[in-house]
Amino acid sequence: MVGEKDEHKRSVLIVEDDPLVSELLAKAFRLEGYEVDVARDGEEGLRKAQGGESDLILLDILLPGIDGWEVLTQLRRNPRSKDTPVIMVSALADEKSRIQGLRGGADDYVTKPFSTLELLARVEAVLRRIEGKISNPSPNFRLPVRKGEKIHLLNPDNINFISMQGGYAIVNTDKERYLTEYNLTKLEKLLDPSRFFRAHRSFIVNLGKVSEIARVGNSAFELIIEDPARTKIPLSRRQAIELRKILNI
Repeated sequence: MVGEKDEHKRSVLIVEDDPLVSELLAKAFRLEGYEVDVARDGEEGLRKAQGGESDLILLDILLPGIDGWEVLTQLRRNPRSKDTPVIMVSALADEKSRIQGLRGGADDYVTKPFSTLELLARVEAVLRRIEGKISNPSPNFRLPVRKGEKIHLLNPDNINFISMQGGYAIVNTDKERYLTEYNLTKLEKLLDPSRFFRAHRSFIVNLGKVSEIARVGNSAFELIIEDPARTKIPLSRRQAIELRKILNI
């Protein structure tokens, strides 16, 4: 029927008063297969968001009329919209604003100016954290990672393994090491479970990069990664048995 929502498409509501920004975002998300709705001020955004039909809301803060803070507060009070993911997109880059947004119920906070590709990746990451929202990982998914002051969007195919070191998740490729803001539990939900395996307590491994599983004791094993360093990752006996079945080795 005409006007009926395509059940196979994700939908995003963009609440943004700057027409240039909203048009840029709308175009980018439509190209990625999203259904897009736009609101120009807080009242319109709140009215559309409280319908509960959007899979995710991109919410500016400095809006005419009702600002983004109040919109977020009212969304979280409404049973129909309290669980809808919200990413705040704002020129307010100070730590206090970030904390206020996240404590107020936002799922992420992105500052202007931003990379459209990074924002798309963050939206994908938030949606995949919501159980049941996306059953199959998008082939276009890129993991936001940081090296120095620069944000990169990393193709999961290039990841060898991810390790926890000093409270930080380190993403390892053949040539580089990156930081990511996600912990291993969140990364397990973001990455394709048919391709990535949680090994030991402190590693997530790309199964396509596994070289072999070696026995190092009666109940201990090592998983050897096919990278320049031939990285060795500890495995329990149970994990070794499980991996051998998965890899058919």
